[in-house]
Amino acid sequence: MKVFIKNIGVIESTKYELGDLTVVCGKNNTGKTLAAYTLYGFFDYWHNKYNFQIGTTMIKKIKNEREFRIVRKQIQPLLSKNLELAYQKYVTEYLPVVLGSPSERLADCQFRLSIRWTLNQSLLLKRKTARWILSDCESYLVKTDDEGKSVQIFQEEHVPQEFLSNRSNLSDSSNSVPIIDSVQSLTKFISPEIIPCAAVVSAERIGAAMFSEEIGYYRDKKNQQKDNIHSQPLNYPLPAQNNLNMIRDFIQKLLPEQTELQTIFNKMLDGNFEIRHNKLHFVPFHTETCTEISTKHTPLTLSETSSSVRSLLPFWLQLYRGTMLRETPVNMLMIDEPEMNLHPENQRILARIFVRLVNQGYKIYITTHSDYIVKELNTLIMLYRHNKNNNRVMKRYGYTEAEILNPAKVRVYMTQKVSPPKTRTKIKTKMESESEQIVTDSAVPKYIFVQAKIDELGICLPVFDDTIIEMNNIQDEILAGD
Repeated sequence: MKVFIKNIGVIESTKYELGDLTVVCGKNNTGKTLAAYTLYGFFDYWHNKYNFQIGTTMIKKIKNEREFRIVRKQIQPLLSKNLELAYQKYVTEYLPVVLGSPSERLADCQFRLSIRWTLNQSLLLKRKTARWILSDCESYLVKTDDEGKSVQIFQEEHVPQEFLSNRSNLSDSSNSVPIIDSVQSLTKFISPEIIPCAAVVSAERIGAAMFSEEIGYYRDKKNQQKDNIHSQPLNYPLPAQNNLNMIRDFIQKLLPEQTELQTIFNKMLDGNFEIRHNKLHFVPFHTETCTEISTKHTPLTLSETSSSVRSLLPFWLQLYRGTMLRETPVNMLMIDEPEMNLHPENQRILARIFVRLVNQGYKIYITTHSDYIVKELNTLIMLYRHNKNNNRVMKRYGYTEAEILNPAKVRVYMTQKVSPPKTRTKIKTKMESESEQIVTDSAVPKYIFVQAKIDELGICLPVFDDTIIEMNNIQDEILAGD
């Protein structure tokens, strides 16, 4: 899948391809977060806001026939047509909400995806059954096949007997027809392999962790005063809002089970999150080296924890539940500056967690300033070569097969400043005679994404390497005077 973005903030016009692991690097204020939020916003819009259009002719057939089947050769054109419509609606109606930006600033922007269609690709979720409610409140039962390549739509009063007798799925207590959920749009049946269902860990996560309750209270109070002309809406970027909501909504859902990844994550945290008195707390692990701290097992409120704990909380919650609290399972995790507030050792652990997730089938998208994360990814790429030293190195430093990274799965990009156009203007000299002179346009700098080279030795990133080389040269010159 390729992403095309144009005229959004400091991003001029750029097209880049997503990998199983996508890494975007660059200097501050060069559009990394903006591109990530724009992409996440479309995924959120598609799965949760967009109303899939199937056309009046097909709607008429569905209403007139007891059973109607839509097959693959019909689904793909429908998908393409709906995606084109979704891009337009997203930019004009939803992108300002995503970025927390006035709509007039996005008047000239463009966004679209380029999707590769393959014959073996599942266009729909497999084996999904749901009640579909049309805008006129008519209800139908929808069922996808075992391969996700066709969908059957039944008038609810004509549902086949096998559906009525099947009790393996969840059922609506008011109706004998088994359903998984009720949906307003057929978008809910589109496979996340076509349009990923993404979760986000935003740059505002520390504030979300500390002030989720207070901000929620203030937001609710503002909503009660929405008729007051002096009341202004709270305009946060959508990823920040979703992180706030996730922390507030998830408190009652913690369970004792843990996965292997969560165990690794908790070891990095040196503690665990628990619910105490209906509030989320962090409980540090007891260690024999800290026996002088008598309150080692005392639960800490989030305001009492370190910034690293608060920074990692949204990511921990995503790992804990595995899927978003929505109808479509998450298959992509987007993290803005995962290194935030982390010691280099923990940045390396986080890079290994990313690769574990990639090897489990997740797609990971990160923006980063961390040379430690990139260098650890390089190590995991080098281990993919399987030379004679691999086993010894892996055993000595604790690497596992689950952490080896295939370089073909990785796409890395650097932000690069675009040379501004030059304009010819007339200026007056001191002698008040006019002469022509070329002057540089003083407009806001614009940036594009440039793909970094990746080979069996890892990722080549001048954006980091040049700075490190310059620092080393400075120190060498200082030492040369001794």
